[in-house]
Amino acid sequence: GAGTDPAEGASLARVILEEFKNKKSRVIVTTHQSELKYFAYQNDRVENASVEFDPVSLRPTYRLTIGTPGQSNAFEIAARLGLENRLVEAGRSLMPVQEIELSNMIRDLKEKTYFLEQSYQEAERLRIELSRQKEVFQQEKERFEKQREDMLARARNEADSYLRAVKREANEAVEELKNLIKDKEKPPKWHEVEQKRQRVRELQVEQPWEEGSAQEAFLDLKPGDYVLIKNINQRGYIIEGPNSQGEVTVQVGILKLYVGQEQLVPSQSPEEKKYHRMNQGFLEKARSISKEIDVRGRLADEAIHDIDKYLEDANLVGVDSVRIIHGKGTGALRKAVRSYLQNHRYVESFQDGAREEGGYGVTVVKLR
Repeated sequence: GAGTDPAEGASLARVILEEFKNKKSRVIVTTHQSELKYFAYQNDRVENASVEFDPVSLRPTYRLTIGTPGQSNAFEIAARLGLENRLVEAGRSLMPVQEIELSNMIRDLKEKTYFLEQSYQEAERLRIELSRQKEVFQQEKERFEKQREDMLARARNEADSYLRAVKREANEAVEELKNLIKDKEKPPKWHEVEQKRQRVRELQVEQPWEEGSAQEAFLDLKPGDYVLIKNINQRGYIIEGPNSQGEVTVQVGILKLYVGQEQLVPSQSPEEKKYHRMNQGFLEKARSISKEIDVRGRLADEAIHDIDKYLEDANLVGVDSVRIIHGKGTGALRKAVRSYLQNHRYVESFQDGAREEGGYGVTVVKLR
């Protein structure tokens, strides 16, 4: 109340709390007295608590934290409201050493808790994203496995058809030869017998494609060209040229096949238009992306969200370095940005900008 010395008020409050404690009462006390914070640490049945205050944005979060005392932010708020820095520092120097140490301890604890929570939220976001990607990958894997089984089934069916055709034609040729030899009344002429033998020797399955020589067609093909594999009727693109056995490496979906040159026919990719659109979008992004991003005046979590998206785009188009303009101010936003960059997957290193770039109000980031 009026006319009360803070030290006397703290002593009186402590005695009253001791009385409540001895009576095993349950009470809630609000206070700015640091002595009562010590009192809570020294007694088992007394617990500190505080309504959280964001140490970066200096705004209340309205969340209750049990076990941690509140922290005075008078000097930070005064500086933000425009009080001269020399007056703020002069006032800070008049604080008792014990109060300064306690305040610094609480501030460090709150900032570490804040950044730990941010890290946890980021880890949870990545976990959900990885889970989603894993599900998509599993679906793609199942689709490719089914495609592979369908391809093999078609190949087996076509092979069976070819074998049946070969067997049927071979049987016909052999039967004609036997009938010719058995005809005793009209002995076969030598050239007739030789013709039948030659027909059996040259017997092969005719492929259903009418292209020219496969060897001639392959002379015009190179890695990256799309081809039709005749014996399985599937399309893919060439990865490598012929090896020592004359086989060409062809990518068909998720399968990598080794195919004889005679089985390849030039083909067009059904995805050429889609690829062109994707490539065009990439080139437009590469032309439009800026080498710097300005996050001044934003809250820490808003700035970090924008920086994360910006770094994704910069990495996509292959930018080697960028500048993040966060301003000088109290240094809180700069500290939050640098803490975020510390272990970022795309960041190799970072440093203050040169004097002409804005000094420590700008962070220059070198990307991996």
